[in-house]
Amino acid sequence: MKRNAGRRDYRAEMAEYGQFCPVSKTSEILCERWTPLVLRELMCGSVRFGEIARGVPNISTALLTTRLRRLAAAGVITREPTPGGGADYRLTEAGRELAPIIVAMGVWGQRWARSTYSAQDLDPALLMWDIRRYLRAGGLRTSRTVVEFRFTGAPPGRDHYWLVDDGVVDRPVDLCLVPPGFDVDLWVDADLRTLTRVWMGDEAIAGALAEGRITLSGVVALQRAFPDWLGSHPVLAGIAPAD
Repeated sequence: MKRNAGRRDYRAEMAEYGQFCPVSKTSEILCERWTPLVLRELMCGSVRFGEIARGVPNISTALLTTRLRRLAAAGVITREPTPGGGADYRLTEAGRELAPIIVAMGVWGQRWARSTYSAQDLDPALLMWDIRRYLRAGGLRTSRTVVEFRFTGAPPGRDHYWLVDDGVVDRPVDLCLVPPGFDVDLWVDADLRTLTRVWMGDEAIAGALAEGRITLSGVVALQRAFPDWLGSHPVLAGIAPAD
């Protein structure tokens, strides 16, 4: 009973292929639009609805709700109510077992379907959210540090972001969409396409800095530390494109 808890009604909500093949059964759950991206966010540590939505910014609230409900019905995640009427979404054993599949999709895509970073692929909010979750807290200095990113080539209203690092190792770096109310210590002016390419491993930040496509200003020690702190995507940046 435990293995099937919460799974009894998902087939009534999902398209079925009508095959006994395990690939088809997995596809019924995994291959709906947006579902792999929702799972990616959960596997990267997002728990609350708003956190998941920030990692999948183009999905509607209604559709995200539907996808989470279907994943819960399939036994891939649990929905745990929290005080105040919210909920935490967490992977079950079945959900965690999907992690190698999601990682493999990313690796395959980086090798064989690598983005050309056209305008429709560039999303400053997603880029900053992805960068933020891999940053090492306290990596710039041990006291609170505010880094302001100012993007050229980004849509109006989506061209300024702030990272707040409290310098506490076990406290994640915070991403703000409005000024956080603290003095800025470091400014990063970057072409959106360039910073995306740097993050995904398509070019080194040293070249972008030398050519002025990324510029740093503010505390000199922070300017020196920033390239190593930023780094690049820890999994996908090292994948070479297919010949």
